Amino acid sequence: MRDLATRQGLAQFVRFGLVGVANTGVSYGVIWLLEPRLAMPVASAIGYAAGVIQSFLLNRFWTFGNTRGAGSGRWAGEAVRFVLVNIICGALFSAVATLAAPHIGLLAATVAGVALVTPVGFILNRVVVFR
Repeated sequence: MRDLATRQGLAQFVRFGLVGVANTGVSYGVIWLLEPRLAMPVASAIGYAAGVIQSFLLNRFWTFGNTRGAGSGRWAGEAVRFVLVNIICGALFSAVATLAAPHIGLLAATVAGVALVTPVGFILNRVVVFR
């Protein structure tokens, strides 16, 4: 955990953020392509799933690929832990946005949720998922 405050840790955090931006783009792109042909709930579920799969792969191989231990290459365990961490982060984001929105507005509440969940998600992914 101590090496998070190094140049490598900062570079990893930046990669983690870039992966998040890319996931948002992929999710939106898939929804945009599918929505004219499918019902919005189906299109958004497929788009969200595409973003999650991309997130797992990019974080596994690019963001955390150089810090994972030699025996950590178990896909199933990492995938289960990844889903659990994302459920925790989603719940945390939802709680912050829901509680803050009536007081500071939806946009500010969303930004506050992202600002809180991004470092929490990074640390949990680094320490729990891709250890």
